[in-house]
Amino acid sequence: QALAAGSYYELAGQHYQVLGHAWDHFRRDFCVVYRPLYHCEAKEGRFEAHVLATSHFERFDEKFRKTQFSEMDLEAQSLALPGPFWMDKYWSMPAEAAPVLGAGAAEAIQKSFLTLAEQTKTDTTSGYGTRSHQERKTMRLLQ
Repeated sequence: QALAAGSYYELAGQHYQVLGHAWDHFRRDFCVVYRPLYHCEAKEGRFEAHVLATSHFERFDEKFRKTQFSEMDLEAQSLALPGPFWMDKYWSMPAEAAPVLGAGAAEAIQKSFLTLAEQTKTDTTSGYGTRSHQERKTMRLLQ
C-alpha cells in the first residue's frame, strides 16, 4: 500500500520515483529529487551514472509524465521504495514547494547558467560535472 501511494513518473519508457523537493544551495532554489527505477549508466553528452538525481521544475514538468505504480512494469515496481523519505515532527508547511509570483528574473539567470554549464566540458563519461562514480571515463564503441 505504501508503494502504491508513491509518486511515480515516466519519461521515454523509463520509470522514476520522486522522493520529494529539496533546497539546492548552489542554485538557491528548490528542485525535484528522484531516482531512476532502472540501472542508470553514464551517457556521453548527457549525465553520469547515478542512483539519485535532481531536476529543476521547468525540465521535470515539461518532460516527465505522472504515472501510477500499477502502470509500471514489474522490474520498475520491484525497485520502488516505500516512503516517506523525510520526517520532521515540527514541519507544518506543505510537503512540496510551490511556484512563486515574480520569479522571472531568477528563472532567466538559472537558464543562462544552464547554457554555460552545457558548454563547459570535463573529463567524465558524460562530459559534465566535477565528480563521478567512475575512476575513468568510458566510451561506447557500439551504439
